[in-house]
Amino acid sequence: MKYGFNLQSLINETEDTVFNKEDNLSYEQEERLKAQIKQIDEEISSLEEMRLKLGRLLDYNAVKNDGFSVEDIRAFAAEDEEYVEKINELYDKNLYMRDYMFGYPVNMQDYSYTSQYCRNLESRLYLMNNCGDPYQLGNYGMDGKEIEKQIVDTFAKIFGLTNDKYWGYITTGGTESNFWALREGYCKFPNGKFYYSEDAHYSVDKFLSSSVSKFCCQKIDTDGQGAIDVEKLKSAILEDKTSKDNGVIIILTWGTTCRGNVDDVKAITEFLLSEGIPYYCHLDAAHYGGIPQNQKSAPTLKNVVDLNVDSVSVSLHKYIGTARVNGVLLSLSRSRRNYVDYIGQEDSTFLGSRDYMPFSTLQRTREILHRTPPETYILNVEFFENELKVFGVSFERVADGNIFILDKPSDEICKKYQLASFKDTAGNDKCHVIIYPFHKRDIMKQLAEELAKSEK
Repeated sequence: MKYGFNLQSLINETEDTVFNKEDNLSYEQEERLKAQIKQIDEEISSLEEMRLKLGRLLDYNAVKNDGFSVEDIRAFAAEDEEYVEKINELYDKNLYMRDYMFGYPVNMQDYSYTSQYCRNLESRLYLMNNCGDPYQLGNYGMDGKEIEKQIVDTFAKIFGLTNDKYWGYITTGGTESNFWALREGYCKFPNGKFYYSEDAHYSVDKFLSSSVSKFCCQKIDTDGQGAIDVEKLKSAILEDKTSKDNGVIIILTWGTTCRGNVDDVKAITEFLLSEGIPYYCHLDAAHYGGIPQNQKSAPTLKNVVDLNVDSVSVSLHKYIGTARVNGVLLSLSRSRRNYVDYIGQEDSTFLGSRDYMPFSTLQRTREILHRTPPETYILNVEFFENELKVFGVSFERVADGNIFILDKPSDEICKKYQLASFKDTAGNDKCHVIIYPFHKRDIMKQLAEELAKSEK
């Protein structure tokens, strides 16, 4: 690599300002750093291409030594070249589509340079299988359990869990977390009755329909705004002798899928406690559970203990914005399962084996939860809301939420902006727009304008 000046001198100069002086880097210093990073990135890309060309010669020669013919080698090379060209197109498409992703809860903020370094290391790893219980070690040593426990500890701390009685693990996302909680609830109350909202995540119905056993359950209406109707839930429980005698299993939501409503969790658990009804309550906080607690005008989740729930789950790929679909499940008590000789530990998770990107997931979690300025969540939300008003677009928005409910526009707009559509309780076609800090304001304005034209 060739540079116009000594990089180490630039590092020393800027490092001294960042770590030792009260003033920030000057505009000129920032631009010099950015220019050097851009040059390094360009050279890395060029070197990666050359590495691929050189490495292929070694790969094909090894295949040739294994007895394949020259014609075979040429066919393999043509196949590989076609594939590389295709995935480069998919790569470019992914980066382009990221700016137009408004319909699903994924916070695709740029990765910090430390997180990028972590992801680069992860790309060179072989299989990391977190097999069995996260707090136990079996014979398979290539795992990321040490970091898995640190991620669990990070969420436990912000949710107010201060003792060592909690337990948790990294899941494949909200569906597995809900499955684990339902299994746990039915293990605690085998003859109990399960209650859930009509706006609960679709994984709940999936669990019930895919289970061999037919569970006693009841779906409860919402209050018209998307939160579970507390009074109807209370009445249903009090009227059912099965619930009072055999226990209640319930899933509540902190940020429903379509509207982003928050159930009145404490009112429900305090009712169960006051009536002396034994229960297992899981809180599905897939979306809002990852919002940093310092955020202004945000539906943050704080003291979980005070809510009297038994477990809580958060999707890491939603507000935290990890690049792989994962979640974190926290149980306020230790989960115990059968010991399995083959893996040399308890099989306490739902799927058994699991993987994730450990280095970048922990780094990203720490950065989002602890280094986010307090107005980051709300700035784009307020901007988009104002744009909708300027263009005269009708919408609904739950207080403090980042989800906007709109009449469904044309299929063309839905496809362009990747909008999720659904029917409301009256059977009307709706869609929602979910706003995150990564969204660009020029594209948000463009979306609002196209929605306005679609309404006419």
